Amino acid sequence: MWRSSQNMNGVLNYRSMEDEIYITEIGKTANRSGNMINNSRVIIYDARPKLNAQGNKFKGGGFEDLKNYKNCDLIFCDIDRI
Repeated sequence: MWRSSQNMNGVLNYRSMEDEIYITEIGKTANRSGNMINNSRVIIYDARPKLNAQGNKFKGGGFEDLKNYKNCDLIFCDIDRI
């Protein structure tokens, strides 16, 4: 796990360029036999159910918009609130 947070893009669609660069750099850390691979996939896990994450957009929260993150996949783990 590289980080644990909820971005704040919400319905206003704020973006964090620093976050997008950070995730891109994480993808560059994969290597095979010492050679850098620039197109490695990064999997972003969101512990919440997708429906909860979508609902949080109306409260100013949200989740990663994959069109802003190169070579990423987003997986919702469907863990309900405790």
